[in-house]
Amino acid sequence: MPTTTDPAAEPRSSRPEALIITILILAAVVSSFEATMMYTALPGIIEQFHSTPSAAGWILTGFLLVGAASAAISGRLGDAFGRRNVLIVVLLASVVGSVVSLFADSLAVLVVGRSIQGLAGGLVPLCVGILRENLPRKNLPVAVATVAGAAMCGGAAGNIVAGNIYDAWGWHYIFVVSLVLALVTAAGAFLLPAAVSRTGFEKIDWLGGILFAPGIALAMYGINQSHEWGWDSGKTWAFIAGGLAVLAAWLAWELYTDNPLLNVRYFASRKIGLTLLVTMLVSFGTLGISGFLGQLVMQMPTIAPVGLGLSAGVAGDISFACSLLGFAIAPLSGRISRGGRSRNAFLIGAAFGLAAAILSALLLGTVAGWIVSQLVLTCATGFMLSSLPNLVVEGVHSENTSEVSGFYMVTQNAFAAVGTSVGTTILSRNLIEGTPFSTHASYNQLFTIIAVCAVAAFVVALFIRTGSLGESAGEQDAAATAKGALTPLAG
Repeated sequence: MPTTTDPAAEPRSSRPEALIITILILAAVVSSFEATMMYTALPGIIEQFHSTPSAAGWILTGFLLVGAASAAISGRLGDAFGRRNVLIVVLLASVVGSVVSLFADSLAVLVVGRSIQGLAGGLVPLCVGILRENLPRKNLPVAVATVAGAAMCGGAAGNIVAGNIYDAWGWHYIFVVSLVLALVTAAGAFLLPAAVSRTGFEKIDWLGGILFAPGIALAMYGINQSHEWGWDSGKTWAFIAGGLAVLAAWLAWELYTDNPLLNVRYFASRKIGLTLLVTMLVSFGTLGISGFLGQLVMQMPTIAPVGLGLSAGVAGDISFACSLLGFAIAPLSGRISRGGRSRNAFLIGAAFGLAAAILSALLLGTVAGWIVSQLVLTCATGFMLSSLPNLVVEGVHSENTSEVSGFYMVTQNAFAAVGTSVGTTILSRNLIEGTPFSTHASYNQLFTIIAVCAVAAFVVALFIRTGSLGESAGEQDAAATAKGALTPLAG
C-alpha cells in the first residue's frame, strides 16, 4: 500500500535543517558543475578535434537533452519511491558518465559520456521536493532560493575549475573532479531523512518521459547540419520534419495517456502554464545562448573579429568571480518571493537580462567592458534561477512538487539545449572564409535574440498572478483539473 502524507501538514524532519540544505546544495552543485564544466574547454576541443562550433556543441546539447529527460523521470520516480533514494541513484549514474568521458579518445565518445552525465539534470527537482517535505513553509522560499543560488555558483565553479585544469593538464582531468564530487555527494545523501513514498508503485510513462528528447535532437541536428548540407537539401528537411513528427507524437501521447509523465495539462493552470512559458524564453536566450557565448568571447584570439585572447583559466576565474554576485543575490530573491511574490523577483531578473544583452553588444571590445556586462548577466541569472523554482512551488500542491519541478527542469534544459544548438549554428554559418572565426555580425545576431527573449519573458510574467496555490480557488481548480483529480459537479 502506498505511503501518503497530509500535504497540508507542516513538514517536520528528524535531521537539522542546516544539514539537509548543505547536502542538497552539494547535489545542486553537481548538476550545475557538470552542465557548465565544458564551456571553458569548448574552444580547445573545437581545435583539438578540428571541429566546428555546431559539432563540438553537442557535448553541451547532449548533456542538456538527457538532463531534460532525467528531470522528468527523476521527478516522478522521486514522488513514487522516495526522493532521497532516486537522488542517490542519479548521482551514481553521473559517476558512470564521468568515467566514460574521462577515457574518451574521440568527439563521439565524449558526446556519449557527456550525455550519460546529463542524468544529473534530474537532481534539482529532487532537491526542491526534499526541501518541501522536510522544511517548514515559512523557511521554504529562502531555502529553495539558496539551493538554486548555490547551483548557479556551482556552474561558475565549473568554469574556474575546468579552466585551470584545462590549462594545466587538459580537458580529460576535468572529469576526475566531477567524478569525486558526485561520489562524495552520493555518500552524503545517505544522511538525508528517510525517503518518503507518497504515491507508491504505479505504471511509469517511460515513453512520455523520453520521446521528446530524440525529437528535439533530430530537429536540432538538421538545423546544425544546414550550413554543410544547405537549406535546399532533402536531408536537412528530413531530419527537421522527422524531429517535429516525433514531438507531435509525444504531445499526442501525453494528452492521450491517463497518467502522463510530463503532464502538459498543467498548462491549464494559469500560474504554472505562464511560468513554463517564461522558462522557455529565458532558457533559450539568457541561460542557453549566453551560457556558452561568454567563454567563446573571452578565449577567442584577438586576431578574430570577436575575441579577448584570454586563457581558459583566466576566463574561468572571471566567470567564477562574477557568479559570487549571483550567489549573494539568491537569498534576496528568496525574500522578495515570500508571500507568493516570486513573480516580482523574476521581473527583476528579466530586466537585468535585457540590460545584459545590450551591454554585451556595446562593451564587447575590452576585458573591463565585458566583465561589466557579465556582472549584469549574473544578476539576471541569479534572480531568474532562484525565482522560477519558487513560482513552481507556489503553483502546485505539496505532493506534486517533484513532478512539476521536473517538468520545469525539462523545459529549462530542453530550451537551453535548443538555444545552445541554434547559437552555435549561427556562429558556424557565419565563419570568415579560411578561418575558424565567426563574424562580428553573427555575435550581434545572438545578442539581439537574447534581448528579444528577455523582453518577451518580462511581458508574459506580468500576467502571472501573485500568491500561492492555496490562496486562490481558481488556481486550485485548474491544477486539480490538470491532474485529473477534479470532477465537475452538475447544476
